[in-house]
Formats: sequence, C-alpha cells, structure tokens
Amino acid sequence: MSEEIKEMESVILKLQDEIENTINSKKSPLHIAIVMHSCPDPDCIGSACGMKRIINEWFPDIKISLIYGGEISHPQNKTMINVLNLHITNIDDIDLDIKSEKDMSSFADLYICVDTIPERSVIPNVEYLLTIDHHKTDTEKSKLKDIRNIGSSSTLVWSYMKDIGLELDKNDDYDLSISIALAIGIRTDTGDFISDLVTKLDFEAYQDLTDGTDQNKLAKIINYPIPQYFFELKKRLDYEDHIVSDNGVFIGGIGYITPVKRDVLPNIAEERSRMEGIDTCFIVAIVGDNLEVSVRSSGLAIDVDKICKKIFGKEYGGGKMGSGAAKIPMGSFSVRSEDEGTQNEAWDFARKLWFSRILKEMNDHR
Repeated sequence: MSEEIKEMESVILKLQDEIENTINSKKSPLHIAIVMHSCPDPDCIGSACGMKRIINEWFPDIKISLIYGGEISHPQNKTMINVLNLHITNIDDIDLDIKSEKDMSSFADLYICVDTIPERSVIPNVEYLLTIDHHKTDTEKSKLKDIRNIGSSSTLVWSYMKDIGLELDKNDDYDLSISIALAIGIRTDTGDFISDLVTKLDFEAYQDLTDGTDQNKLAKIINYPIPQYFFELKKRLDYEDHIVSDNGVFIGGIGYITPVKRDVLPNIAEERSRMEGIDTCFIVAIVGDNLEVSVRSSGLAIDVDKICKKIFGKEYGGGKMGSGAAKIPMGSFSVRSEDEGTQNEAWDFARKLWFSRILKEMNDHR
C-alpha cells in the first residue's frame, strides 16, 4: 500500500474520530459547514456533496451546510445543479445576524474546506478541521489536511469512500446524483484526462463512478446548453483595440459584463489559446465590481501561477500548469451602478493599462 493511500486512510479516519469527539462533548445537535470557494466549479461542488454523503453515512442526524460565494454562472455548473437536484447555499443567503460577526465562528461547530484552502475560501477567518485540495498550495489554518498533486479533489473524496467501505447505490436517486457530481468534477478538472496532474487514481475513480450510471443525466451535463450571450460577448473581440497579439501572446478584452456572465472569460481564453501561433492567452473584462482576467497557456516554459501573481499581485492572481486567473477589486472606482457611457470610459482606461502591463511582463518573461 502506497504512502499516499495510507495518508488518505489516516485523514478520513481521524476526521471520523474528531467529529465523534465533538458530538460527545456537545449537548446540542452538531452543525458542520463544508466550505467552497467563490464561483465553485464541478470539482468543488462534487467534492462538497461527496463529503456530506460520507459524514452522513457515519452520523445521519448531523446538520451539514454546503456554503459557496459569488455567482454560479457557468452554464455547465448550473446544468449540473439542476439536473442532479443538488442543494448548496450562497453565503449571501445566510442569516444577516450571523454574517455580521466577522469570522462567522458561530455559524457552525466544525468547518471543512474543499477544493481550496481556508484562506481562499468564502469563510476565511475560522479554524478548519479538515482541508482537501489538489492544487499547489498549503495552509496552516486546518487541523487535518490532504493536499497533494492529483487530478481533482473529487478523486480524493471518492478514495475516502472506498477506504471506509461506502458504495454509492446508483439505483438510489441521491447516491446517483453524488456519483455523477464526483464524475463530472473529475472530468472537468483533469481537462478530459489530459492535464499534467492526472493520475491512475483519477481514471479509476471516474470509471467506477460512471459504471452503471444514468447516461442520459451524464450526457445532459457534459453537453450543456451554451447561452446566446457567450456568442454575443465573443464578438466584442472584433471591436477596435480590443485585442493585442505579439510574440505568441494574445490579449483580448470584452469590456464591462455582469457577474452572471463571468464564465464566458475562461471559455474565450480556452478557445483563443488554441489559435495557431498563440501559446498564451489573456482575456480581460470588468465584471461587476472587479477587473477579472482568465489565462490559458500551452507554453512549456510559461509558469502561469508565477506570471499571474507577478502581474496582478499575489493576493489577486494565481494559477496552475496551463491555466490561471486574477480578480482585482476596483473599490471606489467600481462602475457597476454607473451608466453605460461611464462603464465604457472605465473599460477604455483599464484596457490600456492592463494590456500594456501584461504585454510588458510577458515579453520580459521570455
């Protein structure tokens, strides 16, 4: 048995012991919050749902809340939630009296973080019992953690199920939804199993989760409907001065958009990065109160994480092999509530400033 598998067993069994100890020491019913990041993707959502299923297998009566922030705007994520009837809670919908406490420490008794670290989650100011992540990062704010290079967090959660002998019943609607959510999480975060982090365990997990599943539901999520606005916003790249292309770098901008449409950014970045002669693509927009950037790169010498942090700041940007993003608050310069003319003026300034900075840094990086 590998050291990684032993570590997984150790983490999941320690989690069970910690929860049981808390139940024994607490007189009132236990409440656990499983916390995600802003705008959670299928891997984040699947991991959270999977962890809830594991804990309820041990302790059926525990209350568990799945908490996320921001907008679930990507059409595939919306489709997955609707088709599988998944229930997750936006932090903005939590009782205002609880939210007024800066660290939200009274919201739940125990906190678990999935597909990110506490510092980057939507509830950053509490101590976590467990953190599960597969990105190149670490945290000191979690008593237990399983953070390592693997294709997806959903694969880790599936492995925990195997370790404790939990078999999802695909004839049961709830278990079927969990298995499909985990499978979609693995598929999307491994880029259909071609990412550099994909492992044998990812393949094994996906095969097990999709064996005997409802292929109709799976197909609906994989072949999700693409909204009309995706195509309309892509046309903005045809506007004068909305693109720059130089030395294998493509920078495109789509102006001001609302938060519900933000997931058009990675979609365009993925598409444009595959253009002949382009190895790195930046797509920029003002999204609500923030300037946001999606980055895709096929350049073997391009460290996307380092580039994003250097251009946009460590607290605002980051990434992994081949992809990255940045989200920079505009603060008092926000134009969300301004008229279209003011929004366009703000975009013109942001476009000139950030296009220039990106291009300069990329030329220096080479």
